Amino acid sequence: MIDHPAFLIRSWRPLPELDGKGWHLTHRITGAEVVVVRTPDANKLFAITFATLPVNDTGVAHVLEHMVFRGSQAYPLRRPFAGLLQGSLHTALNATTGPDLTSFHLASQNHADLDHLIAVTLDAVLRPLLREADFDEEGWHLALDGLSSKPRLGGIVLSEMKGHFASPANVLLEDLRRALLPGTVYEHAYGGRPDSIPDLTLADLVAFHSRHYHPSNARLFLWGNHDISARLDQIDHCFSGFAPQDPVSITTPLGPPRTDRPSKAGQGGNASGLMALGWVLPETTGAPEFYRRAFMTRALADGAAAPWPVALRTAGTGRIMPSMPRLDAFRGPVLSLGIEGIGAERPDDAQGLIFAALDRVVRHGFEDGHLERCLDVFELRLRENLSGPRPRGLVVLDRILGPWRHGVDPLDLLDHAPALVHLRASAGQGGAPLREAIRAELLDNPHRVTLWPEPTGVLPDPEADRLAVIAKGLTPAMRRTLARKTAARRRGPEDSAAARRSLPVLSRAELPRHLDRVPIRTAGSVLRMELGEPGIVRADLAIDLTGLPLAALDLVPTLGRLLTQGTAGSNGLLVPEVWSRAGPRGARAGLVLRGKALAEQGADLLDRMGQALAEPFRPEPRTVEAFIQEGIARQQARLRLAGHQMVDLRLRAMTGLAGAMADRLDGLGQLVFLQHLALRLEVAPDQVMDDLRDLRSRFFDPARLTLGLAGMDAAASGERLLAALAEEQGGPGTDSPPQVAGLGCRHEGHEVALPVQAVGLAAELGDAGRLAVGGARIGLCAIATGWLWDAVRVAGGAYGVTARLDSQTGVATFLSFRDPHLLRTLDAFAESGAWLRRMASPELLDRAVVGAVAALDRPLPSDTLALDLLQRHLIGLTDDLRQAELDAVLAARPDDLLGLADALDATIPTGPVVVLGPEVALRAALEERPGAFVLAEEDR
Repeated sequence: MIDHPAFLIRSWRPLPELDGKGWHLTHRITGAEVVVVRTPDANKLFAITFATLPVNDTGVAHVLEHMVFRGSQAYPLRRPFAGLLQGSLHTALNATTGPDLTSFHLASQNHADLDHLIAVTLDAVLRPLLREADFDEEGWHLALDGLSSKPRLGGIVLSEMKGHFASPANVLLEDLRRALLPGTVYEHAYGGRPDSIPDLTLADLVAFHSRHYHPSNARLFLWGNHDISARLDQIDHCFSGFAPQDPVSITTPLGPPRTDRPSKAGQGGNASGLMALGWVLPETTGAPEFYRRAFMTRALADGAAAPWPVALRTAGTGRIMPSMPRLDAFRGPVLSLGIEGIGAERPDDAQGLIFAALDRVVRHGFEDGHLERCLDVFELRLRENLSGPRPRGLVVLDRILGPWRHGVDPLDLLDHAPALVHLRASAGQGGAPLREAIRAELLDNPHRVTLWPEPTGVLPDPEADRLAVIAKGLTPAMRRTLARKTAARRRGPEDSAAARRSLPVLSRAELPRHLDRVPIRTAGSVLRMELGEPGIVRADLAIDLTGLPLAALDLVPTLGRLLTQGTAGSNGLLVPEVWSRAGPRGARAGLVLRGKALAEQGADLLDRMGQALAEPFRPEPRTVEAFIQEGIARQQARLRLAGHQMVDLRLRAMTGLAGAMADRLDGLGQLVFLQHLALRLEVAPDQVMDDLRDLRSRFFDPARLTLGLAGMDAAASGERLLAALAEEQGGPGTDSPPQVAGLGCRHEGHEVALPVQAVGLAAELGDAGRLAVGGARIGLCAIATGWLWDAVRVAGGAYGVTARLDSQTGVATFLSFRDPHLLRTLDAFAESGAWLRRMASPELLDRAVVGAVAALDRPLPSDTLALDLLQRHLIGLTDDLRQAELDAVLAARPDDLLGLADALDATIPTGPVVVLGPEVALRAALEERPGAFVLAEEDR
């Protein structure tokens, strides 16, 4: 039981579904709310969230989120956030801004490290310095690169939001929220509109911080095996100096929406076939209603029998966008549905299909068994609490934060078991209560809007107009001043030694000396893993693709979708995943068919997998076409939203077989192939079907199959599954020896419709014969969080920059994201070795070794860990080899940093280069530096 004099216990209860207990507390002085979830999870999470209510589109809440980590009273550094990235064992360290809140979250498995992270974060958010120079860099600034140059606008948030608004889907969804909730805080672009961000002033930002960043306006969340008493002491010590004040709240009533109208799309109009529908639902009254709405959303959209995708697929009119539909827990919850690929002239058809599907559900119900299958998946997701690499506690917080923010009891939200009982009872009544809710909240709800892009010709460019006016008013003296200020920003001031010492760093003695090892038992081709994940079973069938001709790999992602499109797969219980890695056994690639289930249904999981894979394989051209178009849309979205990931894969494709296979399976190579495959399907569908059948006939060769099991002791059943699949084998394949794909060019520029770039460069350190892996990992961590952070992010205005090492291939990649520069960033990458040579010291080594150890010892979510263990088994990367790499990091010396500097200088000049960006930027770079890269269309 918690008993702390500074906090009032409002309620507490056991939380068996989370294997823990929960407390809801209030800080007696300030009124800050605190939720504590005590669980055995060693990956402890701390989060503090403030209600932040913007009044315009300048992005003040977003810029402030960035600004608070640019120095505070106790830690007056220029970039303490980068220092924490470099010198902590964090497993999460980030912040997010939403329409009505800003949340800061951090996690670590190390108690002392978490103390440091919390201390720095609380001082950052409550006592930031908010300096003008930092505002210029994080928010926006006017720059002049030379006396005769044209002025330009820069800034990290400005670059980020230019990338965000370059996506037609993002623009449409921003417009949808604005139309649904006019006259409220939600109508504003909370991240900031690029044409409005330059209207923000430092005075506006300081005033916004004073009103919103106060303990009385805060909600805190603790998850894991914290020392709760010590943690509450730390919070109270920080908060006790603040007098209470009234928390900010949304007082504007939710009025009627604007009527259905098109959204401005710019030249070309609705070329991407987009449409968005949105409903404002009644305010959430409690946890049962919250979970009922979340399940309603999933029942309408997920699964082979889900009404919305069935209606669209049957009519051949579009598909639901990735990550849609979405239920946003605003004060008035908003359900958004985005549709793509509907054709420029058919938005009304798609809207009619959506509402006709709702009408059929209300009148006749769901297909038999659909609700029960959806409930199994819904409960499974609630039980596993997984979402990419994020800590489990952060996934739980993301789920409850919105409704908690608007008055729903947080412990009710954490205790989801009663809601599931109610939903299963509803499903047993034929879904009648759910159907009535669909009628009231969707079909008959007048508070709804439908939008689609409208051709408008060439849209005006407010930034160009603004800069033209500025340029006319610049006198020669003003130009000299602005040019000097721009040059000074590139150099940046250095922190004093005292400021650097203020940031707490773990000592070497506090670093882990041994990597965690997961118990694995092997029986033939079956691996049994002990993940320690109660209530869930997993089965991963790995198909080794090594030895297949590289050209055959292109079809694998499409075939994976076809193999899992049945009832089991389409409900999220069987999904395909492709991978490629290098290891001691060489380069390997695979397709993994991933199954999971509630523990009480584990006995049936392998049987269902076998049944799904044993079904007669009769691919239909229409289904294949749908999967191809979905694949193209997904890869194109990645180019816009995560272009650095595509650049990384392309760079690695130029440096070895593992990278070449990865690019063909899930990179630019896959995108180009799918575009060509769509054309082939039009002219020769039978040939494409034959290719798919031929590839499938190679899959179930017993020598290719490995089965990973977690949460179940079913080795015998696993062997029976493998034997049954082997009987489906059509005969041995005629596999050819793997060969490295020749891309024909090692310096590529790819045109993407973005106003900012993704820039990448690779250094083949292994080829130089100088790779000392310990020094390389530490040195690259120092470069990424030191030199590149300052030169590319802070001074250059890129939203993100990193340096990565694949220790199995010796390839290091340097990557920037949403970057307003191109050649300047490549030059910064090229100077990495020289910077490291200047800065190499025992002090730098002792700080960056912490970040290097963190990268090696970062905990993985259960689903990611299961796949990683399977891959490591196949490539021969043993625990002893991984431990040897950690030992090398811990044993590294300053001379190893100098060795890396020499290796970078030797390899970067001849290393591959890949850039993504708008045509005008690519051609301008080539005009300034001919031969820097080859435009992709010219290369082909």
